[in-house]
Amino acid sequence: MRTIDVAQILSPDLKSRVRVNDLKLFIENSKEDEVILDFSNIKFATRSFIDEFYNAFLKSPELNPFKVEITNVPEDINEIFKSVSNTQTHVKIIPSQTPVRSFKSAEELIKYLSTV
Repeated sequence: MRTIDVAQILSPDLKSRVRVNDLKLFIENSKEDEVILDFSNIKFATRSFIDEFYNAFLKSPELNPFKVEITNVPEDINEIFKSVSNTQTHVKIIPSQTPVRSFKSAEELIKYLSTV
């Protein structure tokens, strides 16, 4: 299992969602089956970066051709991970106030739309 210093590969400041894809490509190109991502030298991370990271690596790990563990996450960044994690697990159900209408033909639909 290889340890990867995230700050060395990306930057100590993780600001962009795009950088997550860069990290994923780096791991894929390393041909490792298992990696440890070391966040010890990370100074700053945006919520958007962490959100993208969570979706790419943690939300559905079975979609990756490699196993990822994270380590040495600074406390302030760990709080962002917790916040993102809490928002990822809830399914938003928006009740519909409008009845669903169905039509047998395009003409019937056009006739209805002309009355709206």
